Amino acid sequence: MECSIFKTVKKNLLSDKKIKEIVFYVLKKNKKDGSISVNVVGDKKIREINKNYRGKDKVTDVISFALEEGEEIFQIGEKDFGDIFICLPQIKRQAKENNISAREEMTRMLVHGVLHILGFDHMEEKDAKIMFAMQEKFVKNLI
Repeated sequence: MECSIFKTVKKNLLSDKKIKEIVFYVLKKNKKDGSISVNVVGDKKIREINKNYRGKDKVTDVISFALEEGEEIFQIGEKDFGDIFICLPQIKRQAKENNISAREEMTRMLVHGVLHILGFDHMEEKDAKIMFAMQEKFVKNLI
C-alpha cells in the first residue's frame, strides 16, 4: 500500500502520517491493496477541478478520481486506485456549520473520498445507506 500526499495550502488539519493511517485503514477494511494520492487544496483549485470535470462551477469538499471503475480494478495485485482532492477551507466551513472539529470533518471527507475510489457511491438510497454507515463507522474508529 502506498499513499502520496500533496498540499497546496499552508496549514493542514492532519499530519501526513495521520492521512496515510486513514487511507490505509479504509483500504485494509475493504481488503484492498493499492496506492492513492491525496491532494489537499484550496477553494480556487477545487472549484477549477469541479468545473472542469463535473461541470459544477462551485467549491466542494472532496472529489475522487478512480483510475478504473468496476471489479476489474481489484483483480491484479497492488494498483494505483486514483486521486483524492480535499478542499481544506471548505472542510473548515463545514465543520463549523456542523459544530464538530475540523479534524473530524477532514477525517470524514478523507474516508468518503477513499470509499468513492473503491467504487462506493450514494446516488441510490440503498447505496447511500451502505456507504454512509460504513463511513461513519470508520470515522468513529479513527477519531
